[in-house]
Amino acid sequence: MKKNRLVIEYDYAFHLLGISSSVKFYKLAWAINQKLAINLIKRADYRLDLLQEPLSFEVYTHGEPDTQFWLYRNRSVSQDSQFLIPEYPHFDYLIKLPSDSQSFALKEMVKVLREVDLIEYIGALDVKTLKSRDNFLE
Repeated sequence: MKKNRLVIEYDYAFHLLGISSSVKFYKLAWAINQKLAINLIKRADYRLDLLQEPLSFEVYTHGEPDTQFWLYRNRSVSQDSQFLIPEYPHFDYLIKLPSDSQSFALKEMVKVLREVDLIEYIGALDVKTLKSRDNFLE
């Protein structure tokens, strides 16, 4: 008997930026708001139900019909040793941008955010090589 396999290919149409910073999450969100002239708003925690115990991650979002911007805390609120991207535990925060965004060009975004005094390091992550990229599918 012939067996059929269901193969699902997801569209990873977004960019990720990793941020290292020692400041509180709300201070970083405020500094980014000031630098980019956007309005990041604290939302309900982002939940992942991949393990036996669900994980929660703090998130700020900015969304208008043509732009979207997510700022995540990489470390879980519920379990301090769990990360949204375990491959990069040295990043404290993550920014997710849609790849087709007209307002946020990736290279320009990195260049502007490097000027924020509270950000110690910022770098782009290759979504195609991340093992945990499915954590960002909604």
